[in-house]
Amino acid sequence: MADYRPGACNIGEAEQRRRYALGAVAAVATLGLVTWVFGFGGPAWALVLAAVPLFGAAEGYFQGKYQFCTGFAALGIYDVSADGDTRRQVTDEANRRADLRRAWQIHAYAAAVAVGGAVLLYVLELFVSSS
Repeated sequence: MADYRPGACNIGEAEQRRRYALGAVAAVATLGLVTWVFGFGGPAWALVLAAVPLFGAAEGYFQGKYQFCTGFAALGIYDVSADGDTRRQVTDEANRRADLRRAWQIHAYAAAVAVGGAVLLYVLELFVSSS
């Protein structure tokens, strides 16, 4: 069982599994969009939209990997219980600030992956369509 560590760990294994599941669903949505464009002739500009599910996939992955939920940080709560059903308040203001810093860091990682991935897909499509 994980322990709450401000700015480092605010979810346990059950909540981690939920974050990985969210990331997997978003990855499947990304794959569907990419398949539509590359396999069925969808417009290339639609690959820019891949940034949205890519963000969700990256966010889910990073939250699971780092044992840290950005939504919980914003709400000032944590849940490191085994069943993922025991939410507690973060009462110390310094801990809340540490949690919010970590949340923004994870958002930035996910945004970088999303933008980079969408640009890469778009450039790849340009090369594929020109050959």
